Amino acid sequence: MSTLAWTALAFVVGAIPFSVLIGYLVAGVDIRSYGDGNPGATNVKRATGSLAWFLLAVFLDISKGLVPVALAFWYGDIAGWEIAAVALAAVLGHAFSPFLRFNGGKAIATSGGIWMALTYFASGFVQVFLLVYIFYSIDSSDWTIILTGLGFGLYLFLTGAELPYIALWVANMFLFAAKHRHGLHRRPGLKRWLPFLPAQSA
Repeated sequence: MSTLAWTALAFVVGAIPFSVLIGYLVAGVDIRSYGDGNPGATNVKRATGSLAWFLLAVFLDISKGLVPVALAFWYGDIAGWEIAAVALAAVLGHAFSPFLRFNGGKAIATSGGIWMALTYFASGFVQVFLLVYIFYSIDSSDWTIILTGLGFGLYLFLTGAELPYIALWVANMFLFAAKHRHGLHRRPGLKRWLPFLPAQSA
């Protein structure tokens, strides 16, 4: 397959709104009418009240970034700027899904999936650690994503990531900032210095 074909495939797979489909099939509701209106896994949890369906939605959103990029990278001999384009297409497919009139999700899980494919799963441990640590340290979910992304960028830099990966990370960060812009106007508060220490007193 050509790079263009892989890129198109990644975009289409990334655009599949699994969370919305789960909401319709399991609960008979549009999950976009819950919470923040985002067509993502968190609103699957709100709509169904089920941790199992939430975890399935997260798994599917990760997979639609992981699978097409892994196939292109591991078996299709696509690398460098070309694999960066394929990976970005998967994320953009989720964020601007044509199946949802180009109003997609925040692409957090799908972004995690593409980086797992590009780093042979090594980044998954880093991302999960950063996400959990920061989530339990500050009181803003939007800033949690941004700070997790910045921390992951530092990881890429320290591990000597190639320029195409750095460019992909920059594009990823711009997308995160755009999708979370409404929550970034408020400076996050510190809940605790370390997740394992008591919360800060007022």
